[in-house]
Amino acid sequence: MMSQLPIQISVRATFPQRGNYDWYGALALYEQVGAVEVAFYRPELFLQGVTVEKVLAPFSTLSLRVTSVHMAQARIARFDEFLAVLRKTIPIAQALGCPIIVVHPTSARLAQVESKIVGVVDPLLAQAGVTLCWETFAGRRRFLSGIEGIAAFCRGRERHAACYDTSHLHKPQPEVLADVANYADCIRCFHLSNRGPAGTQQHLPLRHREGVLDFEGIIAAIAESGFSGPLTLEYLPQFHDRLVRDARWAQDVLSRIQVEDY
Repeated sequence: MMSQLPIQISVRATFPQRGNYDWYGALALYEQVGAVEVAFYRPELFLQGVTVEKVLAPFSTLSLRVTSVHMAQARIARFDEFLAVLRKTIPIAQALGCPIIVVHPTSARLAQVESKIVGVVDPLLAQAGVTLCWETFAGRRRFLSGIEGIAAFCRGRERHAACYDTSHLHKPQPEVLADVANYADCIRCFHLSNRGPAGTQQHLPLRHREGVLDFEGIIAAIAESGFSGPLTLEYLPQFHDRLVRDARWAQDVLSRIQVEDY
């Protein structure tokens, strides 16, 4: 298992919501990485079939830390469903010892949902001691768009932060590095993956031959920013066999940076 560091390399593991998918077996593959983000996908299946006991069961025997929980993709415009998913996600995160819940800022207008966030969501977060990390997307129809929109929303809000996804924003290397430096105080977690030159290919491996981003430089910039938290590798399913190898590589990059700084 990799050593514990202020910056923790993690990989995404999606909880099975149907079929014969082996949750224990999926997690066991990543035990040598040492940390995972537990992700849920469809809100209706999450509400129907997921229990804290089912999610937690493998962790009683596997040496794995959970760095973040990715909430099922409920639309905030359907606030009752969003709230139900959040209420069910919070005790799962607490049971896993994880204070970070990643959430998508879905299509809506901020003016339509802000009062509900302040009046209903924020008290839940404060009581539970968890933080919502809004994931970066470029789409303008989302009620929080890009790191700029998320940072503006999070300013002055104790229980809200950003999850910076390197694939979603379609930014060139210099702009990604600038974002890391400029918004370090707002970012609580990263989703790392490469993207193709046209922007249509997302969640490629960090060192994919068609990837346009240099992750040795990005990881170095994250470390230099003073960031402390998880860097979660999130790949398309056809590249999952490269997650462990790339997690080791990312950890090696971090270790070299630490030695140089020392």
